[in-house]
Amino acid sequence: MRPSQQSSRPSIQPGGAQTGSRPPQNRNADFICTLKYSNALPDLPFSGKFLPCPFVSLDRFVEYKATQLEKEHRFEVQSEADVGVKIDLIDPLTYSIPVRPLELNQTDAILVSDETSGALNNSRSLQHSKVVPWMRKTEYISSEFNRFGVTANRQETRVGYKMQKNKKDELTYQDRQSKVDAIAKTFVDVKKKVTKHYNKKDVYAVEELPLLPDVELWKYSFALVQFDADPSPSGVNETMKKTVMGQGQIRGMQDASGEQFVTYFCPNDETLQKRYDDKEKKRLYDPEMIYEYPQCREYTWNVRNKGTKGFIQDSYFFSFRDEGIYYNELGTSVKLTRRKHTMHKRAVLALTHCEPSEDEVLQLDQRLATLLQRGVEEDEADGEESDGNESDEEKSDEEDDDEEKNEESEKESEKEETPPRRGGASAEIVSKNESSTDDDDSD
Repeated sequence: MRPSQQSSRPSIQPGGAQTGSRPPQNRNADFICTLKYSNALPDLPFSGKFLPCPFVSLDRFVEYKATQLEKEHRFEVQSEADVGVKIDLIDPLTYSIPVRPLELNQTDAILVSDETSGALNNSRSLQHSKVVPWMRKTEYISSEFNRFGVTANRQETRVGYKMQKNKKDELTYQDRQSKVDAIAKTFVDVKKKVTKHYNKKDVYAVEELPLLPDVELWKYSFALVQFDADPSPSGVNETMKKTVMGQGQIRGMQDASGEQFVTYFCPNDETLQKRYDDKEKKRLYDPEMIYEYPQCREYTWNVRNKGTKGFIQDSYFFSFRDEGIYYNELGTSVKLTRRKHTMHKRAVLALTHCEPSEDEVLQLDQRLATLLQRGVEEDEADGEESDGNESDEEKSDEEDDDEEKNEESEKESEKEETPPRRGGASAEIVSKNESSTDDDDSD
């Protein structure tokens, strides 16, 4: 009876793996030894942090809001396995600069040591560059090489001329003293006034003015309003468009169905003449005068301010005056989109200027106090960073500063009793039986 022969074919398991004489391939093919133990690192306690790009804001091109799924998703940190650099992403004190300088490792000291000059190899180089009559100079068979000549000096002069020309402004550090002098020179150069453009020869500075926060107008809130198209009424020439838009008014309204929208009012000819007279008489307004603004267009709006989630304060504007340049923040961003007229009667905004109320004055003073308090906190933070441990003398100085601040606050409170007032306004919207004659409203 013949014994049964066992089949040498590998059996195929349901999972797709084959059992046979061939060992399974290891994922780490570059590691030859057998792994006895393996420890999987735990997940990071928090997700990675993305750095914002300060140069180009993506909100300028499209308004994007991340969904809850994207916010909860944890991105995998991709890193090479053989980088050899262990970065501590949890403890920020790992890379803090020590107070006392540490001793440098002898292996690392070679990397930061001064470059030795070529005096040691000069004798050997002279022997190789010596020309003897009984030995022929090495020639390379190449059209590009022979085009510049055979001699080494000519080849290096022609081929590397442009590279050497571009490197003429670069500093070459020969020894330690040259490095120290170059570093000290940067502190001297930064104090020099920059009057010319670094790249454009025809651009130069005409005037130099200090840039300061606008304390005078900081208490007033400003908004950046963006229209989807030209909001000026049709039929206005190009020279008057800027004047009409400069006197325009925006008001929130509500139609019969309860839908809210924004109406843009433009001044009529009579109102423009009144505003021109106010400018000639150097006054902000006439409290006894009524300024009328007919309805021009209707818009739907999208408002974003400091209370909106994800809002970044990155919009400022500058005011040029005789004594300097002052900047102010745009705390609100409004985007207006054109919509069709729903009101059969064209409304007219009747505007009367008046003095601000006590609540308005208090709100303006609070905005100004916030700016001043912000500057005081920044100064205190800078002082704490420079001196971690305060002495008794410094504490006494702080007490004196607190007394001075209290005196200043008392003076400010006295000034608040008689604050400089800027004209407020009371508006009344009146509907007139005028049909809409704007050609653009038929869209």
